[in-house]
Amino acid sequence: MLATIETMRAGDERNVLLLAAVYHDAIYDPREGNNEEASAALLLSHAADARDSVIARAAEIIVASKWSQPPGTPLVERFFELDAYQLSDECPLHQRLEYERAIFREYQWANWETYRVKRQEFLLGWARLFPRHRRGVAECIDLLAGLRPRMAVYPGSFAPFHLGHLSILRQAESVFDKVIIAVGVNRQKSGAVESSQIRSTELQARLRFHEVASFGGLLTSFVDALTLPATIVRGVRDGTDLEAELRFVRFLNELRPQTGVVWISCEAELQHLSSSAIRELEAIEPKAGKRYVPDTTAIYDLVNPSTTSA
Repeated sequence: MLATIETMRAGDERNVLLLAAVYHDAIYDPREGNNEEASAALLLSHAADARDSVIARAAEIIVASKWSQPPGTPLVERFFELDAYQLSDECPLHQRLEYERAIFREYQWANWETYRVKRQEFLLGWARLFPRHRRGVAECIDLLAGLRPRMAVYPGSFAPFHLGHLSILRQAESVFDKVIIAVGVNRQKSGAVESSQIRSTELQARLRFHEVASFGGLLTSFVDALTLPATIVRGVRDGTDLEAELRFVRFLNELRPQTGVVWISCEAELQHLSSSAIRELEAIEPKAGKRYVPDTTAIYDLVNPSTTSA
């Protein structure tokens, strides 16, 4: 978008479009509905003079980019053409496919079937509002019908979910389109089911852009219930972990022979971390393990985890 705008003739309109392009997703939370208003407010707060016509017009375009109605002015129309390019007739099919994959990755917290239904509803509504994009919408719906994301399940107790777990998750996401964090139940402990549900709810609040699920039976049964094939992701720290994992996989292969497993090692500087060690720190001194337990801002790189205070 910026590259296209920069080819335009210099002037106020170009400056308006550049500002709108830079700020229109400056604040973006796919689970919220006020991103455009918040981004426009951010632009106004950064401006030396919020009443300047270039600033004011850019803010108006950002609010309009919610696209709840057709563009009302030629300049908003120009921005619409740039912002909705992937649904236009000019967009080649391979770019449309990458667009659909990117949208899917933005909505990781929704299960696959819910995502497909809601995405199709959105596309059909878009075609009604913007008939010029009917062909693009039809192609996106066809692509959505044939899309088979590479899925993985990352199981564990996650009590708590720490920086080592986050390392494994990020590496897994470089290989798979989606990773479901599955919180298991240790039935050898009293109150295990309730504890698992509480941990799952707390972890979903922190991993708010991922799908977090809890399961009380066998992991193989949980994977069988998914609507897409999935690979199991396991984190290992050293040879001792790997030895235990080999026994774990033997059971998996006997219970569900077709189950694929990928082992991922976290970074060397995190290999000393374990949930039990963090719980022990907390038992000795409350909050002593906080530095190893990332919050939502750290998980999504909104702040650097290494700067998180203890």
